[in-house]
Amino acid sequence: MTHYSRDRSPASMLTAALMACVSILATAGHSADITVAVRVSNAWIRWLPADLPAAGYATLRNLGDRRATLVGASTPDYGVTMFHESRNRRGVDQMVPIESVLIDPHSQVSFAPEGLHIMLMQPRRTIQPGDHVLLTLHFADGQSLPVQFEVRRSDGTAIKRAPDASGG
Repeated sequence: MTHYSRDRSPASMLTAALMACVSILATAGHSADITVAVRVSNAWIRWLPADLPAAGYATLRNLGDRRATLVGASTPDYGVTMFHESRNRRGVDQMVPIESVLIDPHSQVSFAPEGLHIMLMQPRRTIQPGDHVLLTLHFADGQSLPVQFEVRRSDGTAIKRAPDASGG
């Protein structure tokens, strides 16, 4: 049996702690270098009546130098959230599930009617035009991006709510 001797002197413990700190800082600096800078604009949900599936739309811009891979979305307001793409194949409209969405560096991807969309099913609360839903977008590198989506009428028009008596 081989035994390993550990030097537990204060100097060696301090050296070990400093090496651990340097390692952590080096890793943190490296992680910051691989951060994907995705910005989201025009985020809205097409509301449909009678608990029919809703669809989320937005434009995602990758401002970074690395490809971003969107792998999921979640929200406490819907039980099921998936990516779909509407396609017309030989005159037949189809909604095809999409596992992930690639956003190349310095480019954008649009989720729009009759194209890519976030399918939202099984609402967990009453959702109406004029409401807001927080969706969190999840990326392959482990990052998450929370985004407020405005709920709009089925024709895409927004509801303008009057401010309440408190000015809000």
